[in-house]
Amino acid sequence: MGKILCYDFTVSTEMDKQMIKKVSLVVIPIIIVIGLFIYLLNSLQGNVIPADFTAARQNAAAISQDIVNLTNETSKKIESANQAENDGNMDQLTNLISDAKTTNAIAYQKAFDLSKSIQQMAGSLNGVQSTRQQLGYEAIATELSLISEFLSYTESLNDFLNNASKSASDESSINQKATADALNRVNEKVNSINDYNKNFLDKMAAFDQAN
Repeated sequence: MGKILCYDFTVSTEMDKQMIKKVSLVVIPIIIVIGLFIYLLNSLQGNVIPADFTAARQNAAAISQDIVNLTNETSKKIESANQAENDGNMDQLTNLISDAKTTNAIAYQKAFDLSKSIQQMAGSLNGVQSTRQQLGYEAIATELSLISEFLSYTESLNDFLNNASKSASDESSINQKATADALNRVNEKVNSINDYNKNFLDKMAAFDQAN
């Protein structure tokens, strides 16, 4: 009878274990390094601010400040118009009303430009790290509120200008009160517009400091 060959599975199993151990010592660190690389890459991508967003926010900040400056300028003109009305200086009143309408027309166009800039801001926030993204959207919401307040301001301004124009031919106490009330509403709106602009700048400062 021939000899029966007996294979030592114990030795083979032990060799396999050693091989697995060696492979594990090489593979596991590689997997860890790759995982860390992916994590860091994602983190860096989340902290990168898109160039489109940066350009849009700069435009929005500049336009928003222009609106603030123009509404403040218009506010001074209508204060002077109100004084001209009280003094009975109708020629000066008419000129100031015309100037205020011109200034506000420029601000109105600025508000339209601002809406386009914040639309660009919103469209470029995808991929931005979540905390910054939230602050970005809050800043956008603030600018939308500024636009809404400006439109309301324009309505109150038109009320004042219309009532002031009537005062040139009608000096009744009712018309004078309507003019004064409209002026108060305009001034309140101007303060709100200033506050919204400051809030936007604060949100953007927090956005820059967020990690």
